[in-house]
Amino acid sequence: MSNLLQIIKLSLVVASSLSVISAVAMAEDLPDRGPIPFTSYDINKDGSVSESEFYDTRATRMSNKASQNMPMRNAENAPDFNTLDRDNDGKLTKLELLEGQNQQMQNNRANKRQGQKGQRRKMQDMNRNMPIFESYDLNRDGYLTENEMSQARAKRIEQKVSQGKLLRNSANQTKFANIDTNNDGKVSKQEFITNQTKKR
Repeated sequence: MSNLLQIIKLSLVVASSLSVISAVAMAEDLPDRGPIPFTSYDINKDGSVSESEFYDTRATRMSNKASQNMPMRNAENAPDFNTLDRDNDGKLTKLELLEGQNQQMQNNRANKRQGQKGQRRKMQDMNRNMPIFESYDLNRDGYLTENEMSQARAKRIEQKVSQGKLLRNSANQTKFANIDTNNDGKVSKQEFITNQTKKR
């Protein structure tokens, strides 16, 4: 009986050692970037990927990246197993995985392009809403006096109101003295632009 107990203990030690060895080997096979190859997902090498193999491999990769302080881009957009398993047989073939990864990369690229367009559009809208120096320089001498700035601001507010636009920051306008950084009693184009840049 004691021999049987020792054999069972030894079997458990061997089994746990093998699972640790296979997990380490799997971690070494996983690329840091790009799609995970089918052979890395197929832990038991039976030619298909089970749901547990799929999620275990993904978790191992995320853990590796986290331990190396690497970014995990598009992790929130990663497809789930059922999305990739098109024939709903509970396992992924190499073709199903490759098609799913290809579709995911295309979606990520499209989302990235859309995000870049949105950022560009946001910056264009912001720039469009910013007044330009020439619209404030009423006498066209290349400088703004405190009186010119007050008149131009009042005119701009009037235009915005007549267009039905909200005046979100009209009460928070920068004081003339704070824009006139060299304290010469007038604002140059450079001082005006510097102030506008701070507001972005």
